[in-house]
Amino acid sequence: MLEEFVEAFGVWDEARPYLGLIVDDEEMRLVLALRGQSATAEEAAVRLEMPVDEAAALLQRAYSRCVVDKVEEEGRVAYAAGTFWGRLDHFAKYENWDDIPTADRRAIDRRFLDEFIARHRSTIQLKMQGLEAENSLPNDTVLLLPEVEEMLDAATLIAVQPCDCRRLGQYCHRPVGTCLSLDDAARAILNRGHGRPLAREEAKELVRWADRQGLMHTADSDWRARGLHAICNCCACDCYPFRAAMELGSKGVWPRSCWVAAYDSAACTLCGACVRRCHFDAFYHDGTASLVEGKEKPNVRFDAGRCWGCGLCANTCPSGAITMARLDGGGEPIGESRSGG
Repeated sequence: MLEEFVEAFGVWDEARPYLGLIVDDEEMRLVLALRGQSATAEEAAVRLEMPVDEAAALLQRAYSRCVVDKVEEEGRVAYAAGTFWGRLDHFAKYENWDDIPTADRRAIDRRFLDEFIARHRSTIQLKMQGLEAENSLPNDTVLLLPEVEEMLDAATLIAVQPCDCRRLGQYCHRPVGTCLSLDDAARAILNRGHGRPLAREEAKELVRWADRQGLMHTADSDWRARGLHAICNCCACDCYPFRAAMELGSKGVWPRSCWVAAYDSAACTLCGACVRRCHFDAFYHDGTASLVEGKEKPNVRFDAGRCWGCGLCANTCPSGAITMARLDGGGEPIGESRSGG
């Protein structure tokens, strides 16, 4: 059964030694019974040769653990086998991911990134060529804090759950419980029995706090046309879209940048907050120093070519030396007072 399950569920070689942590024997049997065809609890009971109530309980447990998915077909509720990708994502967020040794977690994380890139490579390449491409990744744009707050104002349901990227990668110590799902996406998470619903003001305070913790915000900038889905609060060291973009050279195109920092060096007090906040070394110290109010401070330099337009620098600049300017040239600059920093 093990070999058959590994093939049917798409288990990666890197994770195979830990399969016993990730699924149990009953779930393996269930996946094999459902392979290629969905089933109701009654139908699954027949295939598994067990009482209906036991089959229903197994299906619900497997659904909660993202081993199977729920589908509605012609008014009936049925279940279909999930994927190893989906199960691993859930396992890392909610279960015993830390029981796997660090070196092997790193290998699985690398495979997850490779699979992520493979899923989206063709779309990214089309966008890099300036061609039309279906938006296959909802969080395709780097947004400023006021923009995601506007999304929260439009949402009817908001749920928070752990960030899968930071749980899988663990390359930094930034907060994990920061991923927001909206409307139908929130309902899907809560229906599985996970995540936590948030009131609108709670969600706004969460994104403001995440911003203060140095997390960038990504979402679908065309949410008014495509509908609300999610708001992620990201770091460059763990976030799969940013890591993929750096490997593929798609900066600014995917994830899309709509803003760029504008730096007024004459107004800068050389506090260094922007240097500490920037994930991409767009603000940096060049090794020289200047006297400010009798104190020698490292000079700050800015390379606009490295800026991804997240606004973390402008949100924190105490002197207002940094504002965010739209790349298309439209709109008023946005600085600290409008960014909630």
